[in-house]
Amino acid sequence: MRNKSTFAFYTFLFSLCVSLCSFNKTTAQEKGIYELSETNSLAKTSSKKANLNDREDFYALALNLHATIYVENNSLRKSNKNITSASKLTFNDAKSFNILNQNNQDFSDVELITIVLNSESDLNNKINLTQANGFNSLKYVYIKCNFKCSEQQLKSFVTSDAAIRVFYKSETPS
Repeated sequence: MRNKSTFAFYTFLFSLCVSLCSFNKTTAQEKGIYELSETNSLAKTSSKKANLNDREDFYALALNLHATIYVENNSLRKSNKNITSASKLTFNDAKSFNILNQNNQDFSDVELITIVLNSESDLNNKINLTQANGFNSLKYVYIKCNFKCSEQQLKSFVTSDAAIRVFYKSETPS
């Protein structure tokens, strides 16, 4: 008799743990990704406000595998050497932004720029996307802070057009 009640208790406890773990994963779909309410833009934000609830395209680009160009130490590296164009551009450091202004680079198919900031001093290397050439398809900028950063700090870090939506995530890697 005692074994049956113990088995039932452990079964209930196991079921509870599994359901809590499953719930945690389903509610974490936003993954702590926030959108900057207003960026330092030079244009009006009417087109940006029309798309506030439409994040599916951003999540599909940011969280799924796509052809990607990686920039680090002022050099480019493609995720696959055979690709001719990529939909993502990822900066692994904040010191390589001058590559955006080089005329010999073709970023016309890039829809998402991901910027990884490793320390607060990286916020001093500001990025101005209004002056960048060749970004005909750019829709999103995704900033990953590997430290605690605020929305106000990021607003002064990035300057973009109103048509470009800026998302950010602040996390501390373990």
